[in-house]
Amino acid sequence: MPPDCYNGQVLWIDLTSEKTRKENLDSFIYESFIGGKGLGSFLLYRELGAGIDALGPDNVLLFLTGPLQGLPAPNVGRWTLVTKSPLTGLFLDSHSGGALGREFKKAGYDAVGIKGRSKRPTCLIIDDDSIAFERADDLWGLGVHAATRALQEKNAKGSSVYVIGPAGEKQVRFAVGSTELAHQTGRGGAGAVMGSKNLKAVVAHGTKKFAGADVDTIREINRTAIKSWNNKVDYGFKNYGTAFLVEFANSMGHYPTRNSQNGYFDEYRRIDPAVMEKKWGLGTHQSCPHCVMSCTRAYKIEAPDGSGAEVESTVEYETLGLLGGNIGVSDPHAILKMNYLCDDLGLDTISTGGTIGFAMEAYEREVLFDADIGFPLRFGDVDAAIQLIKMIASREGIGKTLSYGVRAASVEIGKGSESFAVHVKGLEVPAWDPRGKKGLGLSYATAEVGASHLRGWPATSDPPSESALDVVDSMVDARDGKVLTDSLIVCHFTYHLPLPHEQKIALLNAATGLDYNESSISTFAHRIATLTRMFNVREGISRKDDILPERFWEPQKHGPRKGMTAFIDKDDFEKSLDKFYDIRGWDRTGRPTIDTINTLGLESIFQRSS
Repeated sequence: MPPDCYNGQVLWIDLTSEKTRKENLDSFIYESFIGGKGLGSFLLYRELGAGIDALGPDNVLLFLTGPLQGLPAPNVGRWTLVTKSPLTGLFLDSHSGGALGREFKKAGYDAVGIKGRSKRPTCLIIDDDSIAFERADDLWGLGVHAATRALQEKNAKGSSVYVIGPAGEKQVRFAVGSTELAHQTGRGGAGAVMGSKNLKAVVAHGTKKFAGADVDTIREINRTAIKSWNNKVDYGFKNYGTAFLVEFANSMGHYPTRNSQNGYFDEYRRIDPAVMEKKWGLGTHQSCPHCVMSCTRAYKIEAPDGSGAEVESTVEYETLGLLGGNIGVSDPHAILKMNYLCDDLGLDTISTGGTIGFAMEAYEREVLFDADIGFPLRFGDVDAAIQLIKMIASREGIGKTLSYGVRAASVEIGKGSESFAVHVKGLEVPAWDPRGKKGLGLSYATAEVGASHLRGWPATSDPPSESALDVVDSMVDARDGKVLTDSLIVCHFTYHLPLPHEQKIALLNAATGLDYNESSISTFAHRIATLTRMFNVREGISRKDDILPERFWEPQKHGPRKGMTAFIDKDDFEKSLDKFYDIRGWDRTGRPTIDTINTLGLESIFQRSS
């Protein structure tokens, strides 16, 4: 039997037939894959064959919990979604705040897997043992805010709501879903997968209670973390959440400017969270359940629909980067309005800002013209950006081309635009220019989901002015640590508490009653990294895809990293990639070797899918 912190059960739902089944998982699966990203990687690899259409009925949406949800552990008000990405065609794991995972677990399930396609718009309602398929025709077409509130009003008190907006319904390839308004499954297009299944929302509510093997230890670690956080003073993250990072990122040459033409934005001082708080701050937070850090801040702004109504916009650093400097906008109120609009339509603000930045550069290079777009599209034009956001969400005009993301859009537009399409494996690059930190580009190039800022950074503040070979090990260590974080489903920002790696292992042992240690957790992280690579290799990925966009081989033009490229040269990048493969036990093409697969206990999975 699995440890008591698990249910030992997966709920499988077929939307086509509206039938359900329950699968009992063996204890060794939990021991080997833990939960969250780990368990999701196992289930996705097992359930999908190579080459299935990410927007077809055979794709699966996996909603996952972990061993700590429902227990008094720090910063576990989160959940994980795993699927095949319609943007990249590859493995996708996305991690969101909100109580959805906790409620799934309290309803009796460690994971919920959804396949098929409903004939009509549908909401899935899970309330303990009750599973209902409710018509959602009245919600189809509504924005995230209106749909969420409607579902909260009609369902059991304490229910958690995950819903898509019009962009997901239209299957925009970088559409998101939203939990409790402020938390999104942000990258890779999970919202489009929902839309392809005619699934407007998932609502979960449960009443089951959990007790880990050693709850006293869990509570003690939680108290230590809270005490550490409460003792912090004069700390930007504590005061402003991730918004404080604008100044820091700019000072390090990371801040994306005009489609990442540079990593320094001259007008960055206008995007000041202290000013934003003074003008628009509510003094409250929109944060994850049971979180002492409360980093998600809400700002009161004028609605972008021109009605004059007052709404709340919850903005993070990534949005301040991609819908700020990356499109040449320095007016924070304008960024807050665009953020609200994207959240309501259900669009990933990173990919949206990256795509608009690409289109603006194409216009200024005279690759796109007024006749193609319908209006001028210059950097810094807020009204044009807002109009383009709406066109992308509705897939109208040029918005349809851009709704596929910059990789596909650049292929369709042509005229050399591929040279300034800033993505890795189809995923638009986040608000951290790799020309600002030695070795960061290797993390982007090798992450299983494409360009992500949450897949392990090298342990250095040095610029890429010398070989990155000496920081590859630290990048892998950081990535392995993130695999544990995302499988426990603990917040990434627990490093601010801090919640050290050894305490996360202690929490896992206290929850499960097992005896993980540094060595076994390292093996676990290596197992998950290799399994997700196996999934991507099965989809055709190889070394030729572990690359950086041409933009990051162009020197930055000014600022603290003037003259820097992502690596000192392409030879150093290739040597760093070789070293990464060596550490992982993959061959020179980036394919996991049979010895590595066997050593990590993945041989039966591999053989079953071969």
